[in-house]
Amino acid sequence: MRLFIGLPFPHQVRRDLLPVQKQLQKNAVKGSFTTAENFHLTLAFLGEVEAPRLPSVFAALEAAPLPAIDLLFDTLSCFDGGIWHLRPALCPALMEGQERLAENLKNGGFARNAEPYIPHLTLGRRIILREGYVPSKILSRPIPARSEGARLFLSHRVGGELRYDILTPR
Repeated sequence: MRLFIGLPFPHQVRRDLLPVQKQLQKNAVKGSFTTAENFHLTLAFLGEVEAPRLPSVFAALEAAPLPAIDLLFDTLSCFDGGIWHLRPALCPALMEGQERLAENLKNGGFARNAEPYIPHLTLGRRIILREGYVPSKILSRPIPARSEGARLFLSHRVGGELRYDILTPR
């Protein structure tokens, strides 16, 4: 199973984030855009995990609970490879919670990412914008977003479409 731990957002927040993505789509020559249902902020990417290890993942999540948290998306940016995303303003509670979670996962035998953690919400991948277009005006105001708290997600394809489903302990 391909897994990650992230912060989901309620429908209202996803709806508020969508106009930023729509402006990118409107001005993109090509790219793959995240569906609004999949909008989330990743805390820890686990990759392929075998079912017997699920209890360890849930234990790490339980030992470092990150409850609902208020974020303010105030930066539109792009990683290498045309990965356009929104970043939240500095949030100590988010950074501390992510650090605790990463440490608990490491103690549970999961590899820790060598790269520094950069909180972001991916809008799309491999995006190439039309020549001359500068997206600096897309994010005209910060977007408040209250997360629903940290959850374990399963990343899989259903009918060719990528889906992120929340998993719960049994």
